[in-house]
Amino acid sequence: MVAIICASVMGTATACSKKSLAIPDNFCHVPVQTLSPLVPDGDSLKQDYRALEATPGAACNLWVDGHNILYADVTLSTRAPEPTNWNKVGTQYKHVAQRKVAFPGHAAIGSDHAIVEATCSKNTGYLTVSLYFFGDRVDDTPTGYKKLLRFVDDFVPKQTKKFGCTT
Repeated sequence: MVAIICASVMGTATACSKKSLAIPDNFCHVPVQTLSPLVPDGDSLKQDYRALEATPGAACNLWVDGHNILYADVTLSTRAPEPTNWNKVGTQYKHVAQRKVAFPGHAAIGSDHAIVEATCSKNTGYLTVSLYFFGDRVDDTPTGYKKLLRFVDDFVPKQTKKFGCTT
């Protein structure tokens, strides 16, 4: 009887445990190498991509076990950007501040949110990228932004190239 109960408990524990997922090597139709720190353990991973209709851009989601983990909104603008006080952008989010990025442009990045304006080199335009990061991998501390900053530095330059903003 004890063996049956143990087998039952062990079987239930195994069925309830999450596993490390195969991390995709792309997101939003560009290659990325920095998704791993953002993706929690789970049973299933799904991505979706939707091209915007009114302007060049895309909306992308990464789902783990039916829960949205990462959302990106990418929009190309062909006009010059409006003057912006980047020290005040995103202040409604925790730990958001203007951060230095590895590409021409500006960014306000926190532990679970990023607003980025990447400067185009081919014209006077810019690419806006808004990222929303959800789930138990969010490090909601003053240094938690570093995880999202690494992703921004990997992801945004590839999006600028994809939308013809840079070469």
